[in-house]
Amino acid sequence: MSEKCIDLHVHTNFSDGFDSIEKVLKEAKENNVGVISLTEHYNVSSYKIATELAGADIEIIPGIEIGADMSKYPKTRKQHVCHILGYYISKDICKLLDMYEIDRYNCVVKTLELLKEQKIKIGIEDVIANSRDKKSIGRFDIARTLKKLGYTKSTSEAYGKYLDHGGNSYVKRQKLIPTELVKKIREYGGVPVLAHPKSIRLEKSEEEVFIKELVNAGLCGIETYTPNHKEMRKEEFLEYCRKYNLVPTVGSDYHGGKRQPVIEIGKGINNNLNITDKNIVSMLKQKKQEIDRLNQK
Repeated sequence: MSEKCIDLHVHTNFSDGFDSIEKVLKEAKENNVGVISLTEHYNVSSYKIATELAGADIEIIPGIEIGADMSKYPKTRKQHVCHILGYYISKDICKLLDMYEIDRYNCVVKTLELLKEQKIKIGIEDVIANSRDKKSIGRFDIARTLKKLGYTKSTSEAYGKYLDHGGNSYVKRQKLIPTELVKKIREYGGVPVLAHPKSIRLEKSEEEVFIKELVNAGLCGIETYTPNHKEMRKEEFLEYCRKYNLVPTVGSDYHGGKRQPVIEIGKGINNNLNITDKNIVSMLKQKKQEIDRLNQK
């Protein structure tokens, strides 16, 4: 058996992924993945179940993915997206998630009001009925409802026409700015890592300035090995990691479903991932120990 690979950015249907935990773990085993992190958006509820199901076959690293507010940065290109991954976070992260959750619900209510103004009559009860988690509804559940009730042909169309940036029913959520989010993740015992950095879409002259701001706030890593990084971009992010003592992590950002191009856990797109360097995990664990020591002072 060849050396097992690592995938530290995977989603299940506990957030916006399409596959169950069981299916995700099955694919991970089939793809020879030995270490995985289920980085659900704004929740850690899949971790306990995954560890029970995985047993000794796969190491499950606790993780989460949280969005940040990029509005203070100049919009030199397309709308910026900044997500921070938190590894080894403590249960105290729920204090931050509660704040996000209240705002999430309020945004759903306001979005439905905007849709109603466009003769799209969807009630909160419709969104709950079509949601995957009745206790926590959000923009994705509105997209599912729009599709289910025939207002759009797909969830992608729902986002593009109504719910995304520029959509006529888009409601901005209250989020921490990136530096604040990095500090909060560390405060709650987590190791903050910049997710899919290509999606930040800053001009090259601004990119390193932004990364340096995050480093000064306590950033510990950059998701360097992803299916969407060409060799040149990968080398640029590796250089940032070397320069600022950051961990170059690996993540497929797997969601399952019928997304194109097809991304496989551990393998990426057309087998372009397959990272087996266990030093990545060791370095993350070392960063976790350093953060714990600082938090105890």
